[in-house]
Amino acid sequence: MFLVQVNLGSNQYLFSAVVDPKEMPCFCLRHDVDALLWQPRPDRQDTWEHISTFNALGYVQASKRDKKFMACAPNQSYSALCECQRRVFIYRQPAPLSTVLYNRKEGRLIGQVAKQLVATLETHDPVLGFQATNERLFVLTAKILFIIKVSTEN
Repeated sequence: MFLVQVNLGSNQYLFSAVVDPKEMPCFCLRHDVDALLWQPRPDRQDTWEHISTFNALGYVQASKRDKKFMACAPNQSYSALCECQRRVFIYRQPAPLSTVLYNRKEGRLIGQVAKQLVATLETHDPVLGFQATNERLFVLTAKILFIIKVSTEN
């Protein structure tokens, strides 16, 4: 393992997540168009370990004017963004394709595709809470706790 120094002072904070209950919570910062998940390592002075990248999430979240919450699965298989009311956006990590796919313009083979899912809640009540697990998203309103099953398959 090698260490690289990175200046994080000018990067926008996006959210925190518990990836391992035995460790401190991770935090996610915007880096250009991406979002990078960092794990603090208190046993190593002033060291944070980069554990995951969410491609284009920094760009996507900047375009969402009504966003209220952001989270990711503890296994980093997806990230999610919740608006103030009704809509939840789920962004899967890139996954290998089971079939052949070519980019017609460039004539190159596409090896991975990242999927986006949108869930619309059947309420107009404001969202009060939002939590992600590896397989489910929990969305709390004043009257209902919505549980969205996030498929573990591609």
